[in-house]
Amino acid sequence: MTAERQLSHGKHFLLGDELSIADFYLLPSTFAFSMTAEGQSMYPKFPAFCRWREGIDNQPATQKVRAAVQRLPIEHAREWANAHRPKY
Repeated sequence: MTAERQLSHGKHFLLGDELSIADFYLLPSTFAFSMTAEGQSMYPKFPAFCRWREGIDNQPATQKVRAAVQRLPIEHAREWANAHRPKY
């Protein structure tokens, strides 16, 4: 996982010690994926990434936005993803 390599510097955020737009850019897709079974089984394999996610999730700005947003599944998105998944 690219984010795991990027976080190998041991800092709290993607680009170092300071929170940046890069962190907030990556957050929505990682959040959405964390709500899937695939994400829930995959993420624990990447400890630096999980520490980063925990740190971002604890940011006041993140908590404020999440409190204001309704978390309903987007059924058509799941149906599309399943329909377009490669058949191995």
